[in-house]
Amino acid sequence: MKFPKGFMFGLANADHQVESYDPRYEDVWDLWERTQNKTLRKRACAFQEKYPEDIRRAAELGTKVFRFSVSWAKVQTDKDTWNEEALNHYKKVAECIKKSGMKVMVTLVHFTWPVWLERDHGGLLAKDFPERFAKYADKLSENFGDIVDYWISFNEPTQLVHGYIKTWWQEYYYMPPGMPLGTNPSGQAEAVGQFIYNLFSAHAKARVAIKNHQPAAKVGVNPLVTGFPPWIQWILDRQLYSKTLMKAMYRFSYTRPLVVEKTSVDIVIGGMTAKREHRLLYSQPYYDENNESDPDFYEEQHHVAMPAGHEGLLAITNATIAELTGQFRVDAGGISEQPLSLADYFASQNKNAPNSAQTGEGLKRIKRRGVITVGIRENAPGKCSSCASAGIELSIAHGIAKQIFGDPNKVEFVELSAEARLKALSTKVSILNKVWYFFGAAGLIANANWWYLGSQGKLPTELCPKEAIGAHDFIGFDYYWGLPTKRLHHFSQLLDAAEGRFLTAPVWPQGLRHALNYFHKRFPKQEIMIIENGSVPLADGIRRRDYLTLHMEEVAKACKDGIPVSAYLLWSLTSNREWGHAFDNNTDFGLYHVDLDGDPELKRIPTSEVEFYREVISNS
Repeated sequence: MKFPKGFMFGLANADHQVESYDPRYEDVWDLWERTQNKTLRKRACAFQEKYPEDIRRAAELGTKVFRFSVSWAKVQTDKDTWNEEALNHYKKVAECIKKSGMKVMVTLVHFTWPVWLERDHGGLLAKDFPERFAKYADKLSENFGDIVDYWISFNEPTQLVHGYIKTWWQEYYYMPPGMPLGTNPSGQAEAVGQFIYNLFSAHAKARVAIKNHQPAAKVGVNPLVTGFPPWIQWILDRQLYSKTLMKAMYRFSYTRPLVVEKTSVDIVIGGMTAKREHRLLYSQPYYDENNESDPDFYEEQHHVAMPAGHEGLLAITNATIAELTGQFRVDAGGISEQPLSLADYFASQNKNAPNSAQTGEGLKRIKRRGVITVGIRENAPGKCSSCASAGIELSIAHGIAKQIFGDPNKVEFVELSAEARLKALSTKVSILNKVWYFFGAAGLIANANWWYLGSQGKLPTELCPKEAIGAHDFIGFDYYWGLPTKRLHHFSQLLDAAEGRFLTAPVWPQGLRHALNYFHKRFPKQEIMIIENGSVPLADGIRRRDYLTLHMEEVAKACKDGIPVSAYLLWSLTSNREWGHAFDNNTDFGLYHVDLDGDPELKRIPTSEVEFYREVISNS
């Protein structure tokens, strides 16, 4: 692999993923992990202490760019208070990078912001968020902007949108802050519109603030690009900058399924293992009529599940379970008192029963039929001849019927064997809903290149203000996964990647080349930087070394063809906390392995890719 003279290889990390948790400066992801029962970062890999040795390792590899992010929660502890100690710390990190012979790249927001900002001031949706963000950027630039070569305002803004969209099959919001319980589709749409406008405005204002201190500073963003065949990307972008669609987003349901699945039963109550495609409402160990644990069901869980898209039935079932058991905020994933959003947490709304508004096509069909069909396990308490009384399964079913019809007896039971329970909820049309999601408004916002379309002036001004058009000094993006046309039937692998199952994430190196062609065509005179690319030890059956080789070969070919790619930053230098996911080979992107959970010294152990990356750099 040969790269042009001056080409920069680099490495990167992010504050929340590598710095140890400090309860004095909790950010929204700390709170999110805690309230959503996710893996806490704990000490992470203690980069705040070990940064000199990590930066030295990066320099010894021959890299020329080192990217890190600042914890906004640490440097600004409330709206009027700046933490000089934290500001000085990040200045020392930047100075260490510069003295090691590398260029400094700083990210202002890498998925995190202060809890006080979200709790007291509306977070990223507040009308004055762009001004607050500009003041933050101004403060950092004033303190150590003379050391910084490149600035990233928002890491992967196209991913941040998942804090405001939750489709019908998702069990939870992928990231904070989440929308309050009961937010309807139009509320999601309104939030997304405000979010996109605010990010464009905040970026533009921050860029002006930074350049007021350092006119030569380069400011940009790094949206995450999913590798799709060019014809699909053309369709996504074409639909996205259609003003008709964008105006319709305020009345379009992001979560509305194309097909509400007509299954053999409306709902299943009983022991089973639920799939993520179905809404899991309730979970408890099975007990017999004497309230004793049944040894035959000791390892089994007791669930209520239904097909995706039945939001009205979901709300009614939630309310019924809450009334019968005293459990509130029952939702996908089992009995849970965790809030759906940070707003719910702040307002303590998790103690209130969910809204039981009777809506949805599935519920209308049940009402027309005049009876709800409930799948129940064979010999359930109340159905078997030896049972003295009805168990919780029948009580829930009759309670649902009472809420729908006012008559608890309008329920029809279908006895199901263990292997038939989930089959009764499955249909052949479910794939249509996923295709609908992908090509609908939610899919467009999550997968189209809306950031750079806005920068080109191809979005309406209610989404992208005029001052944000052309407000970037380089074209940056992240690339990890993709699917060629012949593998589009493996679309579920992209969902795996979205949910942190990277072992099965789809690897398509040519998608990176397509992305480089795409951006060069639209911005022919601008420097292009690959801000993130990397892999876990094995993804889609491909070893990390082979993954890196294949992707860097595509970059080298692009450079040879005259595309002005100036940098390739590998993610990441060390193992780090992968946003609430458990730490294992499925989430370890590090060149240097760190046993985050088992090694109190957090030793950096070089993987075989360390020497490989060094050789690529020295031979380029």
